[in-house]
Amino acid sequence: MHNKLIKKFLSFSYGSVIGAAIAFITTMVTTRLLQPEEFGKASMFTLFVSIAMILAVFGTDQAFVRFFYEEKENKRGALLYNCLKVSFIILVPVLLLVVVIRIDLLNFLFSEYSVMTFIVLLIAILVQVLYRFGTLVIRMQQKGNIYSMLEILNKVIILVGVVTFYFIFGKTYEILIYSTVISFIVLLIFLIYSQKGYWRLSNLHVVGSYHSKFEIFSFSYPLVFTTAVMWIFEGFDKFAIRQWSNFNELGLYAAAFKIIGLLAIMKMAFTTFWTPVAYETYQKDPTNTSFYANVSKLVSFLMMMVAIMVIMMKDIIIMLLGGSYGGSSLMLPFLVFIPIMYTISETTVIGINFHKKVKWHILIAIFVCIVNIIGNWLLVPKYGGIGASISTGICYILFFTLRTVISLHYYKVDYGLVKVYTSTAVLLVFASYTLSPIQPLDEQIIGLLAMGLIILIYSSDMRNFIKLRKRGSSE
Repeated sequence: MHNKLIKKFLSFSYGSVIGAAIAFITTMVTTRLLQPEEFGKASMFTLFVSIAMILAVFGTDQAFVRFFYEEKENKRGALLYNCLKVSFIILVPVLLLVVVIRIDLLNFLFSEYSVMTFIVLLIAILVQVLYRFGTLVIRMQQKGNIYSMLEILNKVIILVGVVTFYFIFGKTYEILIYSTVISFIVLLIFLIYSQKGYWRLSNLHVVGSYHSKFEIFSFSYPLVFTTAVMWIFEGFDKFAIRQWSNFNELGLYAAAFKIIGLLAIMKMAFTTFWTPVAYETYQKDPTNTSFYANVSKLVSFLMMMVAIMVIMMKDIIIMLLGGSYGGSSLMLPFLVFIPIMYTISETTVIGINFHKKVKWHILIAIFVCIVNIIGNWLLVPKYGGIGASISTGICYILFFTLRTVISLHYYKVDYGLVKVYTSTAVLLVFASYTLSPIQPLDEQIIGLLAMGLIILIYSSDMRNFIKLRKRGSSE
Protein backbone atom coordinates (compact mmCIF):
# COMPACT_ATOMS: atom_id res chain seq x y z
CA MET A 1 0.00 0.00 0.00
CA HIS A 2 2.68 2.51 1.05
CA ASN A 3 4.95 1.60 -1.88
CA LYS A 4 2.04 2.00 -4.28
CA LEU A 5 1.20 5.44 -2.86
CA ILE A 6 4.83 6.58 -3.08
CA LYS A 7 5.07 5.44 -6.72
CA LYS A 8 1.82 7.22 -7.52
CA PHE A 9 3.04 10.39 -5.82
CA LEU A 10 6.35 10.25 -7.69
CA SER A 11 4.51 9.88 -11.00
CA PHE A 12 2.73 13.17 -10.28
CA SER A 13 5.79 14.84 -8.78
CA TYR A 14 8.67 14.36 -11.19
CA GLY A 15 7.06 16.64 -13.75
CA SER A 16 6.59 19.29 -11.11
CA VAL A 17 10.23 19.03 -10.04
CA ILE A 18 11.55 19.24 -13.60
CA GLY A 19 8.96 21.90 -14.40
CA ALA A 20 10.08 23.90 -11.36
CA ALA A 21 13.67 23.81 -12.60
CA ILE A 22 12.61 25.01 -16.05
CA ALA A 23 10.34 27.65 -14.49
CA PHE A 24 13.26 28.95 -12.44
CA ILE A 25 15.37 29.22 -15.58
CA THR A 26 12.48 31.04 -17.28
CA THR A 27 12.22 33.43 -14.34
CA MET A 28 15.96 34.15 -14.49
CA VAL A 29 15.75 34.78 -18.24
CA THR A 30 12.63 36.94 -17.91
CA THR A 31 14.00 39.09 -15.09
CA ARG A 32 17.12 39.71 -17.17
CA LEU A 33 14.97 40.80 -20.12
CA LEU A 34 12.27 42.78 -18.30
CA GLN A 35 12.43 45.54 -15.74
CA PRO A 36 10.39 45.05 -12.53
CA GLU A 37 7.65 47.38 -13.87
CA GLU A 38 7.00 45.13 -16.88
CA PHE A 39 7.22 42.01 -14.75
CA GLY A 40 4.61 43.51 -12.44
CA LYS A 41 2.23 44.13 -15.34
CA ALA A 42 2.53 40.51 -16.47
CA SER A 43 1.64 39.37 -12.95
CA MET A 44 -1.56 41.46 -13.08
CA PHE A 45 -2.57 39.68 -16.29
CA THR A 46 -2.08 36.26 -14.69
CA LEU A 47 -3.96 37.29 -11.57
CA PHE A 48 -6.99 38.64 -13.45
CA VAL A 49 -7.24 35.62 -15.77
CA SER A 50 -7.17 33.32 -12.75
CA ILE A 51 -9.97 35.23 -11.01
CA ALA A 52 -12.09 35.35 -14.17
CA MET A 53 -11.56 31.62 -14.71
CA ILE A 54 -12.68 30.85 -11.17
CA LEU A 55 -15.86 32.88 -11.61
CA ALA A 56 -16.59 31.19 -14.95
CA VAL A 57 -15.96 27.65 -13.70
CA PHE A 58 -18.43 28.44 -10.89
CA GLY A 59 -17.23 25.67 -8.61
CA THR A 60 -18.16 22.94 -11.10
CA ASP A 61 -14.55 21.76 -11.15
CA GLN A 62 -14.93 20.78 -7.50
CA ALA A 63 -18.24 19.09 -8.27
CA PHE A 64 -16.47 17.05 -10.97
CA VAL A 65 -13.84 15.97 -8.44
CA ARG A 66 -16.39 15.17 -5.74
CA PHE A 67 -18.76 13.15 -7.97
CA PHE A 68 -16.19 11.45 -10.21
CA TYR A 69 -15.89 8.19 -8.29
CA GLU A 70 -19.60 8.09 -7.53
CA GLU A 71 -20.41 8.17 -11.26
CA LYS A 72 -20.40 5.03 -13.39
CA GLU A 73 -17.25 4.82 -15.47
CA ASN A 74 -19.12 4.95 -18.78
CA LYS A 75 -21.04 8.06 -17.61
CA ARG A 76 -18.06 10.14 -16.49
CA GLY A 77 -17.85 11.86 -19.87
CA ALA A 78 -21.46 12.96 -19.35
CA LEU A 79 -20.50 14.27 -15.90
CA LEU A 80 -17.74 16.32 -17.55
CA TYR A 81 -20.14 17.90 -20.02
CA ASN A 82 -22.81 18.51 -17.39
CA CYS A 83 -20.20 20.46 -15.42
CA LEU A 84 -19.11 22.34 -18.55
CA LYS A 85 -22.71 23.30 -19.40
CA VAL A 86 -23.15 24.94 -16.01
CA SER A 87 -19.76 26.61 -16.35
CA PHE A 88 -20.45 28.05 -19.81
CA ILE A 89 -23.72 29.60 -18.64
CA ILE A 90 -21.56 31.72 -16.33
CA LEU A 91 -18.63 32.12 -18.75
CA VAL A 92 -20.64 34.04 -21.37
CA PRO A 93 -21.68 36.94 -19.08
CA VAL A 94 -18.17 37.05 -17.59
CA LEU A 95 -16.69 37.56 -21.06
CA LEU A 96 -19.37 40.13 -21.93
CA LEU A 97 -18.57 42.07 -18.77
CA VAL A 98 -14.88 42.09 -19.68
CA VAL A 99 -15.81 43.45 -23.12
CA VAL A 100 -17.94 46.23 -21.62
CA ILE A 101 -15.30 47.43 -19.13
CA ARG A 102 -12.27 46.62 -21.31
CA ILE A 103 -10.74 50.13 -21.44
CA ASP A 104 -10.96 50.84 -17.72
CA LEU A 105 -9.92 47.28 -16.90
CA LEU A 106 -6.77 47.29 -19.03
CA ASN A 107 -5.81 50.76 -17.84
CA PHE A 108 -5.98 49.49 -14.27
CA LEU A 109 -4.06 46.28 -15.01
CA PHE A 110 -1.37 47.71 -17.30
CA SER A 111 -1.77 51.52 -17.29
CA GLU A 112 -2.48 51.30 -21.02
CA TYR A 113 -5.04 49.92 -23.48
CA SER A 114 -4.13 47.54 -26.29
CA VAL A 115 -6.59 45.77 -28.60
CA MET A 116 -4.22 42.80 -28.98
CA THR A 117 -3.80 42.45 -25.21
CA PHE A 118 -7.58 42.62 -24.81
CA ILE A 119 -8.12 39.81 -27.36
CA VAL A 120 -5.45 37.67 -25.70
CA LEU A 121 -7.14 38.27 -22.35
CA LEU A 122 -10.48 36.92 -23.64
CA ILE A 123 -8.81 33.89 -25.22
CA ALA A 124 -6.86 33.22 -22.03
CA ILE A 125 -10.03 33.10 -19.90
CA LEU A 126 -11.78 30.66 -22.26
CA VAL A 127 -8.73 28.41 -22.61
CA GLN A 128 -8.11 28.36 -18.86
CA VAL A 129 -11.67 27.15 -18.19
CA LEU A 130 -11.29 24.23 -20.60
CA TYR A 131 -7.75 23.51 -19.47
CA ARG A 132 -8.93 23.30 -15.86
CA PHE A 133 -11.31 20.46 -16.70
CA GLY A 134 -8.78 18.82 -19.00
CA THR A 135 -6.25 18.49 -16.20
CA LEU A 136 -8.95 17.26 -13.79
CA VAL A 137 -9.77 14.39 -16.14
CA ILE A 138 -6.10 13.36 -15.93
CA ARG A 139 -5.92 13.84 -12.16
CA MET A 140 -9.03 11.87 -11.32
CA GLN A 141 -7.85 8.94 -13.42
CA GLN A 142 -4.58 9.22 -11.46
CA LYS A 143 -2.50 9.31 -14.64
CA GLY A 144 0.54 10.81 -13.01
CA ASN A 145 2.93 10.39 -15.93
CA ILE A 146 0.69 12.31 -18.33
CA TYR A 147 0.21 15.03 -15.74
CA SER A 148 3.97 15.31 -15.25
CA MET A 149 4.55 15.49 -19.00
CA LEU A 150 2.06 18.38 -19.18
CA GLU A 151 3.91 20.25 -16.44
CA ILE A 152 7.21 19.89 -18.27
CA LEU A 153 5.79 20.84 -21.69
CA ASN A 154 4.07 23.89 -20.22
CA LYS A 155 7.30 25.27 -18.79
CA VAL A 156 9.33 24.45 -21.93
CA ILE A 157 6.84 26.18 -24.25
CA ILE A 158 6.77 29.28 -22.04
CA LEU A 159 10.57 29.47 -21.94
CA VAL A 160 10.88 29.11 -25.73
CA GLY A 161 8.05 31.59 -26.20
CA VAL A 162 9.61 34.26 -23.95
CA VAL A 163 12.92 34.13 -25.84
CA THR A 164 11.22 34.06 -29.25
CA PHE A 165 8.79 36.90 -28.56
CA TYR A 166 11.59 39.00 -27.06
CA PHE A 167 13.19 39.26 -30.48
CA ILE A 168 9.82 40.23 -31.98
CA PHE A 169 8.32 42.62 -29.41
CA GLY A 170 11.30 43.62 -27.28
CA LYS A 171 11.33 44.37 -23.54
CA THR A 172 7.61 44.34 -22.86
CA TYR A 173 5.34 42.38 -20.51
CA GLU A 174 3.49 41.10 -23.60
CA ILE A 175 6.20 38.51 -24.32
CA LEU A 176 5.33 36.74 -21.07
CA ILE A 177 1.55 36.76 -21.50
CA TYR A 178 1.70 35.65 -25.14
CA SER A 179 3.99 32.75 -24.23
CA THR A 180 1.75 31.63 -21.38
CA VAL A 181 -1.47 31.68 -23.43
CA ILE A 182 0.08 29.83 -26.38
CA SER A 183 1.38 27.17 -23.99
CA PHE A 184 -2.08 26.54 -22.55
CA ILE A 185 -3.65 26.36 -26.03
CA VAL A 186 -1.15 23.72 -27.16
CA LEU A 187 -1.60 21.68 -23.98
CA LEU A 188 -5.40 21.92 -24.17
CA ILE A 189 -5.35 20.45 -27.67
CA PHE A 190 -3.17 17.61 -26.39
CA LEU A 191 -5.46 16.99 -23.40
CA ILE A 192 -8.60 16.79 -25.51
CA TYR A 193 -6.97 14.47 -28.03
CA SER A 194 -5.34 12.16 -25.46
CA GLN A 195 -8.57 11.83 -23.42
CA LYS A 196 -10.99 11.96 -26.34
CA GLY A 197 -13.21 9.33 -24.74
CA TYR A 198 -14.23 11.93 -22.17
CA TRP A 199 -14.45 14.78 -24.69
CA ARG A 200 -16.55 13.00 -27.34
CA LEU A 201 -19.50 15.19 -28.29
CA SER A 202 -21.76 12.13 -27.95
CA ASN A 203 -21.34 12.51 -24.19
CA LEU A 204 -23.52 15.60 -24.46
CA HIS A 205 -26.51 13.35 -25.11
CA VAL A 206 -25.86 10.61 -22.56
CA VAL A 207 -28.83 10.13 -20.22
CA GLY A 208 -29.10 8.46 -16.84
CA SER A 209 -25.99 9.90 -15.26
CA TYR A 210 -26.01 9.68 -11.48
CA HIS A 211 -25.54 13.42 -10.94
CA SER A 212 -27.79 15.93 -12.72
CA LYS A 213 -26.89 19.47 -13.71
CA PHE A 214 -29.10 20.73 -10.89
CA GLU A 215 -27.20 18.64 -8.34
CA ILE A 216 -23.90 19.87 -9.78
CA PHE A 217 -25.14 23.46 -9.50
CA SER A 218 -26.39 22.91 -5.93
CA PHE A 219 -23.00 21.54 -4.88
CA SER A 220 -21.04 24.15 -6.81
CA TYR A 221 -22.61 27.51 -6.09
CA PRO A 222 -21.40 27.75 -2.48
CA LEU A 223 -17.90 26.85 -3.69
CA VAL A 224 -17.66 29.55 -6.36
CA PHE A 225 -18.07 32.25 -3.77
CA THR A 226 -15.54 30.52 -1.53
CA THR A 227 -13.05 30.15 -4.35
CA ALA A 228 -13.56 33.73 -5.52
CA VAL A 229 -13.02 35.01 -1.98
CA MET A 230 -9.96 32.78 -1.70
CA TRP A 231 -8.52 34.30 -4.84
CA ILE A 232 -9.21 37.78 -3.51
CA PHE A 233 -7.43 36.62 -0.37
CA GLU A 234 -4.52 35.26 -2.38
CA GLY A 235 -4.40 38.10 -4.90
CA PHE A 236 -5.27 41.14 -2.84
CA ASP A 237 -1.62 41.64 -1.92
CA LYS A 238 -0.84 42.36 -5.58
CA PHE A 239 -3.87 44.62 -5.95
CA ALA A 240 -2.80 46.43 -2.77
CA ILE A 241 0.71 47.03 -4.09
CA ARG A 242 -0.74 48.17 -7.43
CA GLN A 243 -3.07 50.59 -5.62
CA TRP A 244 -0.89 51.87 -2.77
CA SER A 245 2.61 51.49 -4.19
CA ASN A 246 3.93 51.24 -7.76
CA PHE A 247 4.68 48.82 -10.61
CA ASN A 248 8.35 48.61 -9.60
CA GLU A 249 7.43 47.34 -6.13
CA LEU A 250 4.85 45.05 -7.72
CA GLY A 251 7.52 43.65 -10.03
CA LEU A 252 9.84 42.90 -7.10
CA TYR A 253 6.97 41.22 -5.26
CA ALA A 254 5.98 39.25 -8.36
CA ALA A 255 9.58 38.04 -8.76
CA ALA A 256 9.62 36.86 -5.14
CA PHE A 257 6.28 35.18 -5.79
CA LYS A 258 7.80 33.38 -8.78
CA ILE A 259 10.36 31.83 -6.44
CA ILE A 260 7.59 30.86 -4.05
CA GLY A 261 5.85 29.49 -7.13
CA LEU A 262 8.51 26.76 -7.17
CA LEU A 263 7.18 25.65 -3.77
CA ALA A 264 3.64 26.14 -5.04
CA ILE A 265 4.41 23.63 -7.77
CA MET A 266 5.28 21.11 -5.06
CA LYS A 267 2.00 22.06 -3.38
CA MET A 268 0.08 21.44 -6.60
CA ALA A 269 1.84 18.13 -7.17
CA PHE A 270 0.85 16.96 -3.71
CA THR A 271 -2.77 18.13 -3.90
CA THR A 272 -3.09 16.66 -7.39
CA PHE A 273 -2.03 13.30 -5.98
CA TRP A 274 -3.73 13.68 -2.60
CA THR A 275 -7.28 14.68 -3.53
CA PRO A 276 -8.30 11.50 -5.39
CA VAL A 277 -6.34 9.26 -2.99
CA ALA A 278 -8.00 10.82 0.08
CA TYR A 279 -11.50 10.40 -1.34
CA GLU A 280 -10.81 6.88 -2.59
CA THR A 281 -9.39 5.79 0.79
CA TYR A 282 -12.37 7.27 2.63
CA GLN A 283 -14.81 5.50 0.31
CA LYS A 284 -13.12 2.16 1.08
CA ASP A 285 -12.65 2.58 4.84
CA PRO A 286 -13.83 5.74 6.67
CA THR A 287 -12.35 4.45 9.95
CA ASN A 288 -8.77 4.42 8.65
CA THR A 289 -7.77 7.70 10.34
CA SER A 290 -4.17 6.61 10.94
CA PHE A 291 -3.57 6.85 7.20
CA TYR A 292 -4.44 10.56 7.19
CA ALA A 293 -2.49 11.19 10.41
CA ASN A 294 0.70 9.64 9.00
CA VAL A 295 0.45 11.54 5.72
CA SER A 296 -0.20 14.84 7.51
CA LYS A 297 2.80 14.45 9.83
CA LEU A 298 5.11 13.51 6.98
CA VAL A 299 3.95 16.44 4.85
CA SER A 300 4.28 18.86 7.78
CA PHE A 301 7.86 17.80 8.45
CA LEU A 302 8.95 17.95 4.81
CA MET A 303 7.31 21.31 4.08
CA MET A 304 8.81 22.93 7.17
CA MET A 305 12.28 21.72 6.20
CA VAL A 306 11.88 22.99 2.64
CA ALA A 307 10.71 26.39 3.95
CA ILE A 308 13.80 26.81 6.12
CA MET A 309 16.10 25.86 3.26
CA VAL A 310 14.45 28.40 0.93
CA ILE A 311 14.82 31.19 3.51
CA MET A 312 18.47 30.26 4.07
CA MET A 313 19.16 30.41 0.33
CA LYS A 314 17.05 33.51 -0.42
CA ASP A 315 19.93 35.89 -1.14
CA ILE A 316 21.60 33.44 -3.54
CA ILE A 317 18.29 32.73 -5.29
CA ILE A 318 17.41 36.40 -5.75
CA MET A 319 20.94 37.21 -6.93
CA LEU A 320 20.31 34.92 -9.90
CA LEU A 321 17.38 37.13 -10.95
CA GLY A 322 19.62 40.12 -11.60
CA GLY A 323 20.57 43.32 -9.81
CA SER A 324 17.22 45.02 -10.46
CA TYR A 325 15.43 42.47 -8.29
CA GLY A 326 17.61 42.57 -5.14
CA GLY A 327 14.74 43.96 -3.07
CA SER A 328 12.76 40.75 -3.61
CA SER A 329 14.88 38.85 -1.07
CA LEU A 330 13.25 40.60 1.90
CA MET A 331 9.80 39.55 0.67
CA LEU A 332 10.59 35.84 0.51
CA PRO A 333 10.72 34.81 4.21
CA PHE A 334 7.04 35.39 4.97
CA LEU A 335 5.84 34.37 1.52
CA VAL A 336 7.01 30.80 2.21
CA PHE A 337 4.08 30.43 4.61
CA ILE A 338 1.68 30.49 1.64
CA PRO A 339 2.54 27.10 0.08
CA ILE A 340 3.65 25.59 3.40
CA MET A 341 0.50 26.23 5.43
CA TYR A 342 -1.80 25.60 2.46
CA THR A 343 -0.25 22.22 1.69
CA ILE A 344 -0.40 21.10 5.32
CA SER A 345 -4.00 22.27 5.56
CA GLU A 346 -4.92 20.09 2.58
CA THR A 347 -4.17 17.07 4.77
CA THR A 348 -6.19 18.39 7.72
CA VAL A 349 -9.26 19.87 5.97
CA ILE A 350 -10.60 16.48 4.90
CA GLY A 351 -13.36 16.35 7.53
CA ILE A 352 -15.11 19.32 5.91
CA ASN A 353 -14.78 17.78 2.46
CA PHE A 354 -15.79 14.23 3.39
CA HIS A 355 -18.95 15.43 5.09
CA LYS A 356 -19.72 17.89 2.29
CA LYS A 357 -19.87 20.86 4.69
CA VAL A 358 -18.77 23.19 1.90
CA LYS A 359 -20.32 26.30 3.45
CA TRP A 360 -17.52 26.25 6.02
CA HIS A 361 -15.11 26.97 3.19
CA ILE A 362 -17.05 30.16 2.51
CA LEU A 363 -16.90 31.37 6.11
CA ILE A 364 -13.19 30.54 6.43
CA ALA A 365 -12.39 32.28 3.16
CA ILE A 366 -14.37 35.39 4.08
CA PHE A 367 -12.74 35.70 7.48
CA VAL A 368 -9.13 35.32 6.31
CA CYS A 369 -9.85 37.55 3.33
CA ILE A 370 -11.07 40.37 5.58
CA VAL A 371 -8.08 39.96 7.89
CA ASN A 372 -5.69 40.04 4.92
CA ILE A 373 -7.32 43.13 3.43
CA ILE A 374 -6.95 44.93 6.76
CA GLY A 375 -3.35 43.73 7.08
CA ASN A 376 -2.42 44.94 3.59
CA TRP A 377 -4.22 48.23 4.14
CA LEU A 378 -2.15 48.82 7.27
CA LEU A 379 1.23 47.57 6.02
CA VAL A 380 1.51 48.09 2.25
CA PRO A 381 1.40 51.93 2.15
CA LYS A 382 4.39 52.08 4.51
CA TYR A 383 6.34 48.87 3.80
CA GLY A 384 5.30 47.99 0.24
CA GLY A 385 5.93 44.39 -0.80
CA ILE A 386 7.46 43.45 2.56
CA GLY A 387 4.27 44.53 4.32
CA ALA A 388 2.17 42.56 1.85
CA SER A 389 4.27 39.44 2.44
CA ILE A 390 3.95 39.71 6.24
CA SER A 391 0.18 40.18 6.12
CA THR A 392 -0.38 37.34 3.66
CA GLY A 393 1.99 34.92 5.40
CA ILE A 394 0.38 35.37 8.81
CA CYS A 395 -3.09 35.04 7.31
CA TYR A 396 -2.15 31.62 5.92
CA ILE A 397 -1.33 30.44 9.43
CA LEU A 398 -4.82 31.59 10.43
CA PHE A 399 -6.23 29.86 7.33
CA PHE A 400 -4.61 26.56 8.34
CA THR A 401 -5.92 26.89 11.90
CA LEU A 402 -9.54 27.49 10.90
CA ARG A 403 -9.59 24.67 8.34
CA THR A 404 -8.08 22.22 10.82
CA VAL A 405 -10.19 23.06 13.86
CA ILE A 406 -13.48 22.91 11.95
CA SER A 407 -12.46 19.74 10.10
CA LEU A 408 -11.72 17.98 13.39
CA HIS A 409 -15.29 18.65 14.50
CA TYR A 410 -16.50 16.29 11.75
CA TYR A 411 -13.65 13.82 11.41
CA LYS A 412 -11.30 13.09 14.32
CA VAL A 413 -7.69 12.52 13.30
CA ASP A 414 -4.51 12.84 15.37
CA TYR A 415 -2.56 15.31 13.26
CA GLY A 416 0.00 16.08 15.96
CA LEU A 417 -1.03 19.74 16.08
CA VAL A 418 1.30 20.61 18.98
CA LYS A 419 4.21 19.67 16.75
CA VAL A 420 2.79 21.60 13.81
CA TYR A 421 2.36 24.80 15.81
CA THR A 422 5.74 24.47 17.52
CA SER A 423 7.41 24.06 14.13
CA THR A 424 5.40 26.99 12.76
CA ALA A 425 6.58 29.15 15.66
CA VAL A 426 10.20 28.17 14.91
CA LEU A 427 9.72 29.09 11.25
CA LEU A 428 8.01 32.36 12.20
CA VAL A 429 10.89 33.38 14.46
CA PHE A 430 13.45 32.56 11.76
CA ALA A 431 11.53 34.52 9.09
CA SER A 432 11.25 37.53 11.42
CA TYR A 433 14.96 37.36 12.25
CA THR A 434 15.92 37.66 8.58
CA LEU A 435 14.05 41.00 8.41
CA SER A 436 15.71 42.41 11.50
CA PRO A 437 18.33 45.12 10.91
CA ILE A 438 20.20 43.86 13.99
CA GLN A 439 21.47 40.28 13.66
CA PRO A 440 23.94 39.15 16.37
CA LEU A 441 24.27 35.76 14.66
CA ASP A 442 24.49 34.94 10.97
CA GLU A 443 21.18 33.97 9.33
CA GLN A 444 22.63 30.64 8.24
CA ILE A 445 23.42 29.66 11.83
CA ILE A 446 19.87 30.52 12.93
CA GLY A 447 18.56 28.54 9.98
CA LEU A 448 20.56 25.45 10.94
CA LEU A 449 19.34 25.75 14.52
CA ALA A 450 15.73 25.99 13.28
CA MET A 451 16.23 22.95 11.09
CA GLY A 452 17.67 20.98 13.99
CA LEU A 453 14.69 21.87 16.19
CA ILE A 454 12.19 20.69 13.61
CA ILE A 455 14.07 17.42 13.10
CA LEU A 456 13.97 16.93 16.87
CA ILE A 457 10.24 17.71 17.04
CA TYR A 458 9.37 15.15 14.35
CA SER A 459 12.03 12.52 15.12
CA SER A 460 9.60 9.94 16.53
CA ASP A 461 7.19 10.37 13.60
CA MET A 462 9.99 9.93 11.09
CA ARG A 463 11.11 6.73 12.83
CA ASN A 464 7.54 5.42 12.65
CA PHE A 465 7.33 6.31 8.98
CA ILE A 466 10.57 4.45 8.24
CA LYS A 467 9.19 1.41 10.04
CA LEU A 468 5.99 1.54 8.00
CA ARG A 469 8.05 1.92 4.84
CA LYS A 470 10.13 -1.15 5.67
CA ARG A 471 7.02 -3.13 6.58
CA GLY A 472 5.45 -2.19 3.25
CA SER A 473 8.58 -3.26 1.39
CA SER A 474 8.56 -6.69 3.04
CA GLU A 475 4.88 -7.38 2.27
